[in-house]
Amino acid sequence: MRRSRSTSSCSSNSSSNSNSSSSSRPSSSDVAEQCGRHVLHELLTTEQQYVEDLANGIHRYTRIFQPESELPEGLLGQQHVLLANVAQIAALHRHKLLPLMLQHRQQLALLFERWHELIERGCFNCYVLFTASQRDSLRLYDSHELYFKRLQITLGDPLGIRSFLLKPVQRITKYPLLLHKFLATFFDNRQLISKRLFELACRLETRLRELLERANQSDQLNDIRHFNAFNILNEASFIVVGEFPLHDARLRRSYSCKLFAFNTCLIYTERRGRKQLVRGKFMLPDVCFVAKSKSFVLCNKQRECEFICQHPAMVQKWEAIVQQLLGDKFDNKLDESVERKEQGESVEEEGEGGDGDGEPKEGGGEAQESRTTWYT
Repeated sequence: MRRSRSTSSCSSNSSSNSNSSSSSRPSSSDVAEQCGRHVLHELLTTEQQYVEDLANGIHRYTRIFQPESELPEGLLGQQHVLLANVAQIAALHRHKLLPLMLQHRQQLALLFERWHELIERGCFNCYVLFTASQRDSLRLYDSHELYFKRLQITLGDPLGIRSFLLKPVQRITKYPLLLHKFLATFFDNRQLISKRLFELACRLETRLRELLERANQSDQLNDIRHFNAFNILNEASFIVVGEFPLHDARLRRSYSCKLFAFNTCLIYTERRGRKQLVRGKFMLPDVCFVAKSKSFVLCNKQRECEFICQHPAMVQKWEAIVQQLLGDKFDNKLDESVERKEQGESVEEEGEGGDGDGEPKEGGGEAQESRTTWYT
């Protein structure tokens, strides 16, 4: 009922404004801010509380790792395991996202656009890293639960560190729900809201849901035997994981596998009970993709694997994923090659000709190294 009253209020106010002169007619941005003010208020207040909770938790629980503290032996040197990268998450929200929300609270289109840019730049990959690390963090807590219970009483923390360690996951889950509320409100007043605002809100909600899915899937990295997810994700970005029956040409047998895609490589594993055993990897961009009707092949000079799919749509999905990864790699290589060529030309000019034959050879070598064959 509350939502319907706010909607009717927004509509009635807009209707009365439409009867006034066109010069005083409110803009789509003003109407959007008025219609979505309740959702915006919830977004801002919960964001401010989240930033404060993270700051308090970090201050409270980093102190126990100071040299003068008396820690159980199993916790010595384990701050990076227990707290993972929560400080990085706190910095993102305190210094980037919250100021952005406050600055553009009356310009929702600009807020959604800038927020989307932060995700595209990889600023929110810290949540993928945190989720992948959470299993070890909670396992460490469980093995010293009695100590942390006593510490909770000593510090006067009403919820305790376990609740604190769950906050980032709860927050990243909340964002798509809040964006959905915005979209529902905009739809109720769609005759007054600009198409651009709709598109920006939909695009941001989609990216937030994709981020949440990536974060949830990253927990599966912990199932890989002899694989340190925290260290790997500090060097590479996790993209997606898929499960397939696999025919491994190098091993000459078939088995159930998982294919993990990173921005630097593709790793495939064999399921052994509850664990996954790494069987090989394809470094990007040195990989070929062959799409078939209900399977796809990844191959290079060392190995060839055919991944069996139940539906052609799965082939198309992974074709798009690999093509995007190869495109990004090629763009990076091209930028580096152009930059080196420009630097070489500058040196050549300063040296009045210098070693003129060296540059083409270096450029040719770079082109050969970054060339990738793409099969469709």
